[in-house]
Amino acid sequence: MARLPDRVAAARSRRIRRDDPSYPPLLGVIDDAPPSLWVRGDASLLAATAVAVVGARHATALGLEMGERLGAGLAAAGIVVVSGCAIGIDAAAHRGALDVGGATVAVLAGGLDVAVPPSNRSLASRIVREGGCLAGEHADGTPIAGRWAFPRRNRIIAGLARVVVVVEAAARSGALITARLALGAGREVLVVPGHPLTEAYAGSNALLGDGARPVLDAGDVLAELAGLPRLDVARLPADRGDAARRDPPRDRAGLRARVHASLGSEPRAPESLALALGLPVGAVLGALTELELVGLARVRPGQRFSLPREPPRRDEG
Repeated sequence: MARLPDRVAAARSRRIRRDDPSYPPLLGVIDDAPPSLWVRGDASLLAATAVAVVGARHATALGLEMGERLGAGLAAAGIVVVSGCAIGIDAAAHRGALDVGGATVAVLAGGLDVAVPPSNRSLASRIVREGGCLAGEHADGTPIAGRWAFPRRNRIIAGLARVVVVVEAAARSGALITARLALGAGREVLVVPGHPLTEAYAGSNALLGDGARPVLDAGDVLAELAGLPRLDVARLPADRGDAARRDPPRDRAGLRARVHASLGSEPRAPESLALALGLPVGAVLGALTELELVGLARVRPGQRFSLPREPPRRDEG
């Protein structure tokens, strides 16, 4: 099992439990918040004002440039840039933030010492060395546990951020999962528009069609942040306790099975399904996006879900 190089790998991750005052308050109020986080680097960044920048792994040259520009522009303004340290847009956003001396957080789908793509291990080491942070819900040495691991990781990315920016997403993209989870958590979603004849932007343009706001540069994101209500962090610990009492069952397979059984040919909103199942909306939305990832659910206009018309097919998270 390959691990991170150099002295960054020598220091073990440390654990922040959900009842710890340093647990990020924004993450604590989402449905199905992780019971604890493992971190390397500056954990205080997890509670700072953050924007998630996400997009395709196999990104276009223009998409990569946009991801890097957004990361740099946001970080230069003092905003923490959050992403998943995957190849493509994620890595571009992290690099952009680091190149201007800014702060960035990489959220991983497994143990922090083993879950980084081989091509990005030097980037992950650089993030920690230059004052950033690696974070995730799994202890050191935990491998990525199959196709469900990435949607689970994506809910943390969405939960840490006040705004999520989708740079480039095809029709079946993991970035769309992050966007939907962000919407379910009450966060703002912005989208870089693409040419309607370019498949690489099919998912991005669908989000715009559903009402997401377009973004052309970091200034647009900063303006969105400036217009958001002031965050009253002092109230969040009490809300976090309420969220803890609403936690859905930890049996993810059982939760997905219940949500899948509630689907039919007619599209339904996540809120309607949540009410019928007696579950938090965020948990139901998470299960729906996981089901969509493997072709067991279909998303329709207006963020409504139904059973697929065609046989399920696999895709990456």
